Amino acid sequence: MQTLPPSVDRLGAALRALRQVHAREGEDKTLLGAQCLHVVIAQLAEEGLSQEDLQPLIDLEASLHRPMAHSHAEGGRVANRRKSRPPSEALLGRAAAVIDLLVKAGYDESEAAQVFMRRLLAAGVPPPQHGGDARGWKRLLARRADLNHGVGSHEALDEYQEFTREIEAIPANERLKRVLDEQLWDRRRKARG
Repeated sequence: MQTLPPSVDRLGAALRALRQVHAREGEDKTLLGAQCLHVVIAQLAEEGLSQEDLQPLIDLEASLHRPMAHSHAEGGRVANRRKSRPPSEALLGRAAAVIDLLVKAGYDESEAAQVFMRRLLAAGVPPPQHGGDARGWKRLLARRADLNHGVGSHEALDEYQEFTREIEAIPANERLKRVLDEQLWDRRRKARG
């Protein structure tokens, strides 16, 4: 029997786990492929591959997660396009920035992710579709970790950095209240006024 390097062994174990979950839940094969690609990207990043070298894979992953346009028999538009669609890359970038804010305010990472995941669900946003864990808040933490390490789509990284700057522009004693109570992370509200 051939002995695999530890990094390849970890990668194989993660991919096997994803396949087993896929087999139980009967998920879309494209989603399984995107989840497997995410695991490969994360492992390559951990092994030290540069962001520039990973970027084609990251872009491919983002395109696999981009929601396909819904076609309706009557041609009508969905009143709230968020329902049942995964969060956008930009929203995941803002989510990571909010979790950072909560951690700086004294929350444990898991508490911060759970608090924000509840906010997203209340706004009609389902958990991220990939991230290697059944719990949505854990998937948020996985995406945050990716962004903190510079791994992610350009859209998510740009939004993460921009929203972090917006948060930091708010007086420190008002940040947490304004970001959460006024839902500054929700761009739909910003667009309405």
